[in-house]
Amino acid sequence: MRIGIVCHPSIGGSGLVATQLGLGLAQMGHEVHFISRTRPFKLLEGCKNVFFHRVEPIDYPLFSDPLYTFSLTAKIVEVAEKYELDVVHAHYSIPHSLCAYLACEISTIKFPTITTIHGTDVTVVGQDKPLYPLNQFSINKSTRVTTVSAFQRDYIKDNFEITKPIEVIHNFIDLDEFSPENRCLDVRRTLAHDDEKVVMHVSNFRAIKNSKAVIRAFDKALASVNARLVLLGSGPDIDAIKLECQRLEIIDKVNFMGDITHVESYLANADCIIQPSYKESFSMVVLEAMACAVPTISSNIDGIPEVVEEGVTGFMADPDDVKSLSGYLVQLLTDSKLQNMMGKKGRVRAANLFNPEEKISQYISIYQSAITEFTTQSLAISQ
Repeated sequence: MRIGIVCHPSIGGSGLVATQLGLGLAQMGHEVHFISRTRPFKLLEGCKNVFFHRVEPIDYPLFSDPLYTFSLTAKIVEVAEKYELDVVHAHYSIPHSLCAYLACEISTIKFPTITTIHGTDVTVVGQDKPLYPLNQFSINKSTRVTTVSAFQRDYIKDNFEITKPIEVIHNFIDLDEFSPENRCLDVRRTLAHDDEKVVMHVSNFRAIKNSKAVIRAFDKALASVNARLVLLGSGPDIDAIKLECQRLEIIDKVNFMGDITHVESYLANADCIIQPSYKESFSMVVLEAMACAVPTISSNIDGIPEVVEEGVTGFMADPDDVKSLSGYLVQLLTDSKLQNMMGKKGRVRAANLFNPEEKISQYISIYQSAITEFTTQSLAISQ
């Protein structure tokens, strides 16, 4: 098949999953065309069967704001007509799904569209009042709709009037890339002293990620264990987090690493990760840690219980239950046997339930059924 993939290029779950899906499809012999404003952060050059098409910004003095929706729609039309795409897969509903639909209406080459809803495209962006009807329209106009967790499917059904069935395809993980084999003493020593346990938190540092609870739980745990907190990522709340660390007088025990492209090389060197988000449709970070055989401490909300097996691969608590979060930190960091056992079981669960081969095969089935349905409907209309 000739497959168009529209995604965000930035560091984050939806862009990562879209890129890994496209690379997996290309390895199977499909021709994959990525369409985005910049090259997705995990998409290397020179990959066989993979093409990248940059969305050029529209710079016109009449308009004060970038017209990304128009330029993206135009680029999808251009790629669809030049390469005769069989299907376009939009990751993240707004604006990608809407642009894919508009492109199909405009293009001389007609194609089915698949929309994968990742989370904030319906829980945050999608609830914005002016965008809500656009979001609902684009989802309903998709040939097929998928999402990354049963929680997210139910949320969409409860909050939007969706006439399409929604298929759950959980995110997946490359077990070769995210592996305990990435543990490296030299890397670990750049993060902490040999006698310190490493607690890791990966975030875009927005309120929804609840990073303040991480700082407070870590502060309490320091009374019982010698540890260092390593923060990966950046975002609008990062300065407030630094101030909180200074207020608690633990700033010398916290490393601010900024944005990291190859997070797998860091995760494998953690003793545990902590992710007490307020909202999380799936939590790729938790799955990535599990694949690296690192036990997890997370909130018990939304799609996370579909990833974590409570008490087996990690611990869960209410997002603001700092006492429990801290207690779990101490429990893991002072019991190496428990830490190793949970880590190993997390790796096994990642391999059994979230392997790429199974998930990519599910997407291929979605594409094939969408093409069949779209072709049948097009023939019926023409007659």
